[in-house]
Amino acid sequence: MSFLKRHISKEQLISIYIESGIEGVKTLLRGADALFYDDLFSGTVIDIYHGEDMMFDTWRDIEQLITNELPN
Repeated sequence: MSFLKRHISKEQLISIYIESGIEGVKTLLRGADALFYDDLFSGTVIDIYHGEDMMFDTWRDIEQLITNELPN
């Protein structure tokens, strides 16, 4: 049995979002057993994803954070 860990970065999240939309981001985050981050932005996204409540707008909140960082 393997253990899949992923290092997540702001640039990676933005790139995947541009390429595949929020579905790509979902696949990235859901496909790992452990998520590691090196920047505040990625940490915020992971905190929302792992939120204790898993509120209804979790993905909308993550998408909003990413779209706010997209280049014009």
